[in-house]
Amino acid sequence: MKFFQIKSQQQVNKKSNLQSKICSLYLEKYKQMIILISALLNVVNSFVGDQTCLSKVTPSTCQNLGYCYWDGSTCQVEDCYKIDEIAACRASGVLHSPIICNALELDGYFFQIYANVCNDPSEDSNELVQHYIRYQEPKNGYADKSSDGVTLNIWNTLFPQYGYISQIYTIQILKQNMVQLDQTLDIYIKYQSLLLYDTNWTYEQEKSISYMLQQLRDDTTLVNTNKKPMITKVWQIIDNLLERFRIIGNNYTAIYPLYSISQVSLSRLQAELSGRKHLAAFKWNQYLQNGYVQILGYDIHQFGFVGQLTQVYEINVFDSGHNTQSLTYGITFTFPFDVTAIAPIYLYSFNKATLQETQIRMLTIGPTDECSYDSTALKSKCNIYPITGNTQYFIGTALNTCLSIPKRYLCKQPRCLWTGSSCTDNPP
Repeated sequence: MKFFQIKSQQQVNKKSNLQSKICSLYLEKYKQMIILISALLNVVNSFVGDQTCLSKVTPSTCQNLGYCYWDGSTCQVEDCYKIDEIAACRASGVLHSPIICNALELDGYFFQIYANVCNDPSEDSNELVQHYIRYQEPKNGYADKSSDGVTLNIWNTLFPQYGYISQIYTIQILKQNMVQLDQTLDIYIKYQSLLLYDTNWTYEQEKSISYMLQQLRDDTTLVNTNKKPMITKVWQIIDNLLERFRIIGNNYTAIYPLYSISQVSLSRLQAELSGRKHLAAFKWNQYLQNGYVQILGYDIHQFGFVGQLTQVYEINVFDSGHNTQSLTYGITFTFPFDVTAIAPIYLYSFNKATLQETQIRMLTIGPTDECSYDSTALKSKCNIYPITGNTQYFIGTALNTCLSIPKRYLCKQPRCLWTGSSCTDNPP
């Protein structure tokens, strides 16, 4: 009888232990379910674009938000024009209260071409600002090699041949870091003589130049001793393109966000190029020989200048034999606003080799002076005449010093450098 009592007690103990284990198992499952539900609720309640940059403590989680950058130690808000996540800029986004960046509501066509989704509050609503346009990074292709697998290092050792040119254009510049970009610049320079007589049209070379300028504009890593030589290489590639146009001999205009080119026969007596919020018209009355006027316009925001009202315009005149010619001409700048209200206004020259400007003179303002405003047409005009020589000109206010520039995206190398929270001088 005692034996059975002991056995029965053991069974009770086993049953109790089993029940305890089952309870513990259910409790653990319950805890896991609570954690899962909490996580799901957190995901549901955490919308795209509503997390602060400072809440991210690693480079990857910071950059993955699409509107932040890692400064080496903390996660900071990215420059408005570089932001990829539009939700952060919309009314419910983290960058809209207070307003740090505005959302750009553009046609789908523009979103297919350009990567911009936000802009600075100081800009007009829904304006795709010309000198801060970004092209979409391509999904295919490589930064370090062409589509046939030839690396940048090998490209710079190959003997140039016409059959290779089409492969050069498959190197994806918009994917490159600055070392890779510098190698690519060398490749284009190495192929300069062949590019002059390439039977394909100039579009691929034009587009590549635009990508090169964009990459140099957006870089924040290079010191001037490296960046300025790279900009010099881009000028060489642009000069090569201008020579191609002279060989082709057609009237032609190519306009891109950061630069534009126009070639016009001297017999036309005028040429025009449009920039952001202005039109530049070049006119001349006489010339010695038949030939071409070539106008190169480029934006100098990309080189750290703030205060310019126009692009820089470089005028080069050639006869039919490609020899440089002299020409006396005038420039009429037209603005769709009252430019006289922001006086004083100055005429500047710009040296693209040194990246330095020189103030020529203050422009006179009045109904019959150099700059005037038509209140009926709501347009301003500045007439600069006469001009002689292949000089590069632009109009601007008193240009801001680096120390007075308040925002990182305006503080551009090689003229200025953003250090922590302020803009400092960084002369080329």
